[in-house]
Amino acid sequence: MEDTTLKKKDIEELEKLVKIAEEQGNNINLNLVYMIIDSEKINFAEVMKYFENRGITMIEGDVEPDITAYSCEGERIRPFDPSKISITMKPMTLDALIKRIKNEEIEFDISFQRKAGLWSKRQKSQLLESIFLRIPLPAFYFDATDEDEWLIIDGLQRVSTLKEFVVDKSLKLQELEFFPELNGCNYDKLPRMFQRRIDETVINVYLVNPSTPENVKFNIFKRINTGGLTLEPQEIRNALFQGQATKFLQECSKLECFIKATAGSIKSERMLDREFVLRYVSFCYLDLQLYNGNIDEFLNEGMKFLNHADEMYIREIKNEFTFVMKAMFAVMGNNSFRKICEDGRRRPINKVIFESWCYVFKTLTPESVGLLEKKKEKVQKEYMQLCASQEYLYLLKVPDKKALYARIRAVDELIHKFISYGLNPISSLDHTSLIFHGLTFVLTGTLPTMSREEATNLIEEYGGKTSSSVSKNTSYVLAGEAAGSKLIKAQNLGIKIINEDEFKQMLKK
Repeated sequence: MEDTTLKKKDIEELEKLVKIAEEQGNNINLNLVYMIIDSEKINFAEVMKYFENRGITMIEGDVEPDITAYSCEGERIRPFDPSKISITMKPMTLDALIKRIKNEEIEFDISFQRKAGLWSKRQKSQLLESIFLRIPLPAFYFDATDEDEWLIIDGLQRVSTLKEFVVDKSLKLQELEFFPELNGCNYDKLPRMFQRRIDETVINVYLVNPSTPENVKFNIFKRINTGGLTLEPQEIRNALFQGQATKFLQECSKLECFIKATAGSIKSERMLDREFVLRYVSFCYLDLQLYNGNIDEFLNEGMKFLNHADEMYIREIKNEFTFVMKAMFAVMGNNSFRKICEDGRRRPINKVIFESWCYVFKTLTPESVGLLEKKKEKVQKEYMQLCASQEYLYLLKVPDKKALYARIRAVDELIHKFISYGLNPISSLDHTSLIFHGLTFVLTGTLPTMSREEATNLIEEYGGKTSSSVSKNTSYVLAGEAAGSKLIKAQNLGIKIINEDEFKQMLKK
């Protein structure tokens, strides 16, 4: 650029944003630009001109980009162990694939990634004409975890076209270039010669086998660009973790209290609303020690948690989610989950703000919410001052565990100022009180240096619970010498078993 005041370091940051924009159809979220670029040091007009010269369009959004994801882009997708990848390539005929479609052995719950009807009738007809012309088709990718129900990774539009034409027989050919005489034909009216060409066409099918871990599958999904449309992480999760989790997220994302608390700002088209619900579940119910800065892996664990929770616990989570959303709106109104700034400009929803406020509000009682509601103007004013703090703004940009604890602690300390100590609805959190929040321990056997009572007191002091019996809701079994049947049951259920030394190490984190 000519006549620019942009420095080399500035241009390097801009180029990172250009790369992101190119992956998103040459568009960049304006909020992300504001968050990355220091407008006090850089002439924003030059920034806009820089993007314009690169053919990049800046667009406004209702949700702030996940700055923590941007901050650790080089680290967040860690290389996985190649030995854990099990993918089989097998040639098969379209007839065999069509039989699977007819027998409902291919998952057509199309909500997980893209709509199946993205192709026009002309595009569908062209695919079929390519088959008539014996033009080789691109490879198909399926998740074969369930042998009786393959999940489509890549090839949704092609498989959907075959279903519509051969199985449903609802598609009629149109705008064919080489066989115009076939225009208007459905499958039944197609001459047998062309029906046979469909049946006998050989395709390459890649099957991701059951032994491949979910996180590896997650990365495989991310690496495959289907139909020119890059999948969002939540769309991938929805594909990989079908079941109770996907149903729960869909239900909660449609709750009026959630839509109201977020002012209808979170769109559903790419499952962003479901991702927010999942963030609530993951950060409020999982062991925060599982969070290592990789948000994708952490949210994957949230999906697994939901799929394995019993129905009663699921209902409890839904009720608590409803309470938190209603409480947030009662206290923060349309400023819920956003920065509040003195300039009066309404900020977008922020993901990490959503996580920390949900975490703290889940600890509140109805009485404490009532007190906060009476003082909501003061609460919001205090929060505005927090948003003016450079330290707090920095915490919103850092992906590690320490910053997560600090964000939660900042919110907790703020609201604690406005709650009567007489009610004692929550306790102010320090860096250690979060360690065992939401965790249930079972103690068994004799510990080397501490009594069970001492261990129990430590667990409760740091926010955890103890139980006398092992169940699938048990987080850890703290086992000592001469551990009995509880240890065996924990082993059978796959519950993590720790010794006293490991327990003490957890306290130091």
